[in-house]
Amino acid sequence: SISRRYKFGMRPKKYFKNKVMPEMKETFAILGFSYQHAYTLFKAFIEIDFDNSAEITVVEFHKFLGLKPSRFSERIFGILDLDESGALEFNEFVIGIWNFCTYDALLITKFAFDIFDIDDLGKLQMAECEALIRMVYDEADADPDLMKKIDADNDGEITIDEFADLIRRQPQILQPAFDMQRALRAKCFGAKYWEIATEKRKEDFAGYDSLANSSWESIQKILLIKEKEREEQAKREQEEFVAEAHERMTEHKEKKTEQFSEQQARREKTLARIRSKELPEEKDERENWESFAECKVNMESDCEFSRLAWRIDERQIMWDLIDKLKEMHEVTMNAQEARDLSLAEGPDGDAKAEAYLKTKAGKKKIKFDTTVCYANMIHRNWAKGNALQRVLAPMFKPEVEGQVTYLARFVRRWACGNRGDLDIAYTEAVGTTRSSYHKQERERTIDHYLDLRKQAEQDFKDLVTEVIELFGTRNTRWEKLYDSNAKRGQEYYYYNWKIGKTTACKDGEDPAICEVCDEEIEAVDFKCFNCNTLRSNVNQPKYHGRTPLDQLMEVTYLNAKENDLSALDQKKKDEDEELQMDVEDDEAEGFLGRAMRSTRKFKRSFRKSYGGKKIADIGSSVTRTFRKSIDKG
Repeated sequence: SISRRYKFGMRPKKYFKNKVMPEMKETFAILGFSYQHAYTLFKAFIEIDFDNSAEITVVEFHKFLGLKPSRFSERIFGILDLDESGALEFNEFVIGIWNFCTYDALLITKFAFDIFDIDDLGKLQMAECEALIRMVYDEADADPDLMKKIDADNDGEITIDEFADLIRRQPQILQPAFDMQRALRAKCFGAKYWEIATEKRKEDFAGYDSLANSSWESIQKILLIKEKEREEQAKREQEEFVAEAHERMTEHKEKKTEQFSEQQARREKTLARIRSKELPEEKDERENWESFAECKVNMESDCEFSRLAWRIDERQIMWDLIDKLKEMHEVTMNAQEARDLSLAEGPDGDAKAEAYLKTKAGKKKIKFDTTVCYANMIHRNWAKGNALQRVLAPMFKPEVEGQVTYLARFVRRWACGNRGDLDIAYTEAVGTTRSSYHKQERERTIDHYLDLRKQAEQDFKDLVTEVIELFGTRNTRWEKLYDSNAKRGQEYYYYNWKIGKTTACKDGEDPAICEVCDEEIEAVDFKCFNCNTLRSNVNQPKYHGRTPLDQLMEVTYLNAKENDLSALDQKKKDEDEELQMDVEDDEAEGFLGRAMRSTRKFKRSFRKSYGGKKIADIGSSVTRTFRKSIDKG
């Protein structure tokens, strides 16, 4: 009975699951046996194997089939015995059962023919054919009439094709072989199961079950092709699984990216709405820029002498607007900075912090910060705990702030039982990261507005330069006027309304007016000789002297530099002389030397402060006083 224990004292079901199935799982799958079918075959094998030897002898095999032993059946058993050990192991039993039970009439014919076609010539001599018939029927002599039917052409031999054609017409010739297959099918799963398996074998392996191959060559090729198919199928399934997993991951990433993009779009929309609201300071500055643009248009219009007073007033208005715009722009930037700082510390900073926390670097930082917070928490708690905890508490405090000790890393890794403290530490770490991002956003905003202020300062400098080039300085007495009655090309001229001087615009070019002293610079002069000021960038293009202007300015620069160096050399020489006098005083002995050194220092300090001759007189009187004291003493 299969209820008995099998090898290693194990129940058959457990032995099959733990021992047989892991070793033969691939073979079962190739042959198309389900787990239940495979176990049924194993139970049949155990029923045959009465002595628990894990092998089936020829006697046990015939007893299982309920057939009388014959030379033909023994020969079939020998063919099933792949290792020629005289007994069938379970794997040989399974492969042999599947192979023999899925034979159709043609393959059984080929199987019987191969028994005596030892040299694989594809034909049998009549003596071999007679031996085959005697073995099949287990008789001493073959039927002469049957032998005549087999050798119909009387050539003394029969080919596999002739033999197959004969069996197709008279299948009773191999009836014992068909009876043995029928008995084996009935014992294992029934005839209906094997008829389906036979048809499947014809569909899948018709090319391998040809008459050119032996039965065992066929089964080996079938197993090989099945194994390759299973490997290819497993490879395809693995590729499909990887592709599906990659697709799911891609979809997940795309979904997350889409969600993040939507969040960012909503954030940008909210921030744009907030920033689109015009601040009162921005409105005031915009209105003043409009007034300045209008005033600039007025200044660019032609002005006749009759409107000179209006032109002078318009100039003052324009320069007052420039000063006002400069002040208002600073006020506007302060208001914008305050608004953006509130956003950086609020929704803007939160959004960027959340985006950072989802990145790989953000997760790594959160993990590290969580460990730091957790270690600090343990250090604080254990410092107030029992004696052992107080001893271990310093081991959680790193020497450098913001670092983590090895003990803290170990406890953090194995602290699964105390999730509450870890959750608190995680929340604290996330809060720290958000605060850090708010701080970074604040610093970035401040730096941004520092750059904007520098740019604004340069822009206003450029604006002043442009206004001076077009209309002159704030306090200039020169105005560009238009005379409609003048000759063509001489309509424009400059008029100094303070001294009543008029200067024509020669060849359409404006005269050079010094921005420092408001005097006219001659076209051939490289500088204003009234105030000794070099031509400005505005006036340099109006120079028409023989010597190139850059050479003259370079010479002037070198002379000035030489004068500065001479002054520095003289100053250094004076300091060296004073230092030498101090050294001589140090070498002098007695109270008189110290008094003279003190007097000289006193004189130098007063000379630097006031530079008057009375200081020298005071120093001399002090020296005389010291000398008299020494003489008396």
